[in-house]
Amino acid sequence: MGMAASQARLLSITARLTDNEQAGQAISYAKERLANQTDQITAEYNNALAATKYTVLTSFDGASANYSDLTYKVITSPQVAELGKQYIVSDTKGRVLVSEQMADRFLESNGDLTRFLALYGYSISDIDPDLKVTDGDKTDEHTEAEEKIHDAWDKYLTSVGIEYGDDEHDFGFGWMSFGAAGLGYATYTPAGGDPQPINYNGTTKEQRELYDYAVALTEAYCSTSATPDKTAYDVENKQMITYYENLFYRMQSGDFFTYTDSAAKANQDSSHYILTQVDNDINKSPLTDMSTFIEELEQGNFKLEYYSASEGGFVSTTLSEDESIQEVKDEAKISEAERTYTQALEDLEQKDNRFDLELKKLDTEHNTLQTEYDSVKSVVDKNVEKTFSIFS
Repeated sequence: MGMAASQARLLSITARLTDNEQAGQAISYAKERLANQTDQITAEYNNALAATKYTVLTSFDGASANYSDLTYKVITSPQVAELGKQYIVSDTKGRVLVSEQMADRFLESNGDLTRFLALYGYSISDIDPDLKVTDGDKTDEHTEAEEKIHDAWDKYLTSVGIEYGDDEHDFGFGWMSFGAAGLGYATYTPAGGDPQPINYNGTTKEQRELYDYAVALTEAYCSTSATPDKTAYDVENKQMITYYENLFYRMQSGDFFTYTDSAAKANQDSSHYILTQVDNDINKSPLTDMSTFIEELEQGNFKLEYYSASEGGFVSTTLSEDESIQEVKDEAKISEAERTYTQALEDLEQKDNRFDLELKKLDTEHNTLQTEYDSVKSVVDKNVEKTFSIFS
């Protein structure tokens, strides 16, 4: 091999050795990154093993208590209320969080419980819904119903200091209907006079309840148009009626808000409707997203309340103090974390094995190149030595 050719070959081998060493170094760095990633996913997995969630009591199966994930929909549901605790969610201003449908119906009812309940098909009237006022002969049932209506109105009128004659006044109560159930107003017709609307003149919750009850009885008995078919006359309806009634009075006294995807509603009534969609960017609503709902509770932006019969209203409670709420291991999240961890480890192991194979190939190549390098360098050294001997 000529001197020039040997020198060129030696330079080529040197370059390849350099590339080989750089490739090996890059793979070694990559293996270090894999080790760091392994440490990271292991730490994340260990953290996930401690994942918990909140659940709330929703039913009993014999003596066994059944719990469901705590979401807005679950904890404020009639199902939970049937167990003896009706929950609501409120904000730092004291406003109660309700569904968009309930907000719509409350506004549509215009502060009228009779109308609000009617939109859900209910009425607090506890007289026979099939019994109606008659111009003919009255049965004992008609007489009892009219006496009940008299008594209801007398209690309300007395509470606000109004009298419609003596205790023996004729039955002059009626109902002015606007067609739909719950849409209208109660009237009283004095002897020889014209029907007059009976407006609410009270200032207390008790007076309002007396008025609403008398209105419901009057509609049930006197209305000639549509009336709710689910009334308190059927005891099976009383639980749901109480549920909606409690919510109505709480919304009326403390105001309310909801979340909506309707920009029109939010722009028109921003005090009650919070927009959750802006330029196709959907923000998670606490009404539907469990994580967002729990986060708002934990941060103190929302608080829980439940109805107390002894207090006659809603009282505050917390996630940690309420006996119907428990914090348990989130088995679903832990299982998902285990699957993710196992898959991630398998992926990293496969990459590590590929790197090992590449390092082995590079090592073999390096040994071959090093052998060839030593051989060529020996030839070059001998050529140099021979050249020096000729000219010495």
